[in-house]
Amino acid sequence: MDILGFDGQPKTATDLARRSERANLAWIVALTGLTGVLALILMRSGSITSQTHGPSPALLGWLIYLLGAAVILYRPRYGVYLIVFLTLAGDSVLAPWYPFAKNFSSQESLLFVDSALIISPLETFLVLTLLSWLGRGAMRRKLQFTTGVLFWPAIVFIAFITFGLAYGLGTGGIVNAGLWEARAIFYLLVMLVLTGNLVRTRAHVSQLLWAAMLALFVEGVAGSLYYVFELEMDLSRAESITEHAAAIHMNTLFVLAIAAWLYKASPTKRYGLPLLLPCVALTYLATQRRAAFVGLAVALILIAFALYHENRRAFGLIAPPLALLGLAYLAAFWNASGALGQPARAIKSVLVTDAASNRDYLSNIYRVVENINIGFTIRNAPLTGVGFGQKFYIIVPMPDISFFKWWEYITHNSILWIWMKAGAGGFLSMLMLIGLAISAGVRALWRMPPGDLRAAALTATIYLVMHFLYAYVDMSWDGRSMVYVGAMMGLINSLELIASRPVALPRKRWRWQPDPPLTPGLRPLPSEELGL
Repeated sequence: MDILGFDGQPKTATDLARRSERANLAWIVALTGLTGVLALILMRSGSITSQTHGPSPALLGWLIYLLGAAVILYRPRYGVYLIVFLTLAGDSVLAPWYPFAKNFSSQESLLFVDSALIISPLETFLVLTLLSWLGRGAMRRKLQFTTGVLFWPAIVFIAFITFGLAYGLGTGGIVNAGLWEARAIFYLLVMLVLTGNLVRTRAHVSQLLWAAMLALFVEGVAGSLYYVFELEMDLSRAESITEHAAAIHMNTLFVLAIAAWLYKASPTKRYGLPLLLPCVALTYLATQRRAAFVGLAVALILIAFALYHENRRAFGLIAPPLALLGLAYLAAFWNASGALGQPARAIKSVLVTDAASNRDYLSNIYRVVENINIGFTIRNAPLTGVGFGQKFYIIVPMPDISFFKWWEYITHNSILWIWMKAGAGGFLSMLMLIGLAISAGVRALWRMPPGDLRAAALTATIYLVMHFLYAYVDMSWDGRSMVYVGAMMGLINSLELIASRPVALPRKRWRWQPDPPLTPGLRPLPSEELGL
């Protein structure tokens, strides 16, 4: 039986076999080339053995890197899972040697190669996944490209970011600073495209979420061990034990664990996710990030709204007692110290400015002064911005944070920072992308059938809300966050298409068994139900 190819011409079994052989040959050649490159790198960098002539940890790192590259070439979708997992699992504060998001030029990295090699394993995996997906589609002459509602808004936003980079460097900006500022933002678009086109089934959605949740669990275990054994449970010995954005990422584990029960997701999620919570919760409290605690409070309020829409009777039974417990916690820990009092103190410092601790008070003052300087910079270049690679104007002296190399380039207010760097067009396109992503997430949430897909829609949407609330007060365009934001936007962008695809019924073991029920598909919107 002939099969029609991409060009409309019939393809015989021989043609398909030859095409499969060519694909396998290309895969083998690529893997062989990667092996040769890896061997040369190891020989030149002396990473095969340590000074004591024993196996070097770098060797294990390079083997994992090569194995990941081979997996990506074998199946590009696995590249999305690997990128999310390896990005979220590591933390430059907990493990300065962790190499995935650091350049091959970083001397503290396990995969250090040369000071001139200013690309990272993360970026090579992004490019390799993209090329593997496009290459397989080209060889099969069957490339399906899904744009969804977010692709073109993301393109417009990235176009303004590109303009900001070109304008900043073209007017004398520092190349190294400009690349450090802007490069991670491009990850967002790549992850949006890859996730939206490679995560195509309900099982793929669950696999992506598990990759993220297990990575957060790994970070939680590392953070708990550091807090208990290194700090001896004394938070005064460290300002924070993780990167600033790590706590916002951890919020998604809490949200998904609740959403799994709210929407009756698979038993694996309902019973498995709570097992991951203790270690992550301990690290989460030890991070001492006020924005994350406030973001989680907003997330719980949004979940309460979702519960009210889903089951008003359950809302009446669950929400009031939990609200009372929350108020009791605030009353009990309002003036408490220690890790357990962190969320209460965070909310207190937001509601009662004068009650902020000395650390939080100084942080607030710095942001107020910094916002004055941001406003002055924007007023001096409202249309074009100053561009990436250019310092912002400082008319009011700020407290010394010169330990942060880029303090004159990157500000805590990451929302206005885009306007300051990429101009009014960058700011407006960013707002458009964020607004469309959240509205698309809410639409997907109402249209998803109960179960895993609706839990995924709620988690992805609430994460975007939390992330951009956090962006108003802290640096949020870092590489780890952009990978996660891009993955969640890509997931939202494809959820309705995934849910609309029919799911094959499982085969009956015996003929006389009744047919299993059909898997629920997309639900109509309220306006569609009313015939509007």
